[in-house]
Amino acid sequence: MQPRVKTVLARTLKTIAYRTGLHRFVFYRYEYMFRPRELSTLVSCLTATYGLTGPIVEIGCAAGHTTVFLNKHLDDLLDTRPYVCIDTFAGFTEQDVAAESARGKDHRLYSDLFRSYRKEWFDQTMFNNRVSRVTSQQADVNTFDFEPLKDISFCLIDVDLKRPVVRSLEEVLPRMAHGGIIVVDDCTPNAKFDGALAGYLEIVEDHGLPVDIRDGKLGIIEVAPPADRP
Repeated sequence: MQPRVKTVLARTLKTIAYRTGLHRFVFYRYEYMFRPRELSTLVSCLTATYGLTGPIVEIGCAAGHTTVFLNKHLDDLLDTRPYVCIDTFAGFTEQDVAAESARGKDHRLYSDLFRSYRKEWFDQTMFNNRVSRVTSQQADVNTFDFEPLKDISFCLIDVDLKRPVVRSLEEVLPRMAHGGIIVVDDCTPNAKFDGALAGYLEIVEDHGLPVDIRDGKLGIIEVAPPADRP
C-alpha cells in the first residue's frame, strides 16, 4: 500500500472512530500495568544487568505491553540476551485461587481476571512490534520445568498471588547469575494482590535476604557478585 493511501485511510478510520465513539478503542490509551516510575525502575534494573549473558525471564506477561517496552529498551542497548515469557494465558489457576481463599481472600476477586488473553495474540503483538528475541511459553508456573534456564540475568515476576510467587522464586533464585536481579510486582500490603507481598517476604526471610521494596510496589532481590559475598 502506498504511503499516501495509508495516510488517507488512517485519517478516515480515525475520523469515523472520533465521530462514533469507537475512539475509545482506536485512539491511544495508556495500557501499561505499571506506573511510569515503576517502568523507570524496571529499566534501571534491566540496565544494571547489562553485560550478563544469561536469559531474561518474565513470569506473567498478559498482553505483552511491558514485554514490548522492555525489549525496545534492550534494542537501544544493543542487548541480544534471549527473553523468555511464561504465562497461563488463561488467568489464575483454580489451585492458586483456592490458596488465596485459604488466606482469607474472597475468591471472587480473582476468578475471572486475566482470562481475556491468548498466547497467539501475545505472539502477534511481538511480531507487530518487531520483537524477535522473545519466546513465549504457555504454562502454569507451579508445574513449569525451569531446569533448562541457567544463569538468569533478570527476572520479572508478575503473577500477583502467593502460591505462584513462592514457586517462581524457589525455582528462579538458584538459577540466577551472579549480579542478576529479580523484581516481584504487587508487593503492596492490604491490597487485592497482597499474596505477592506475602510470597516475596516468605522467600527473602527463608533465604536471609534483605527486604527491598521500591516505589511501594516492586520487591527487589539482587544476587550479589562473588566479590561481594563473604
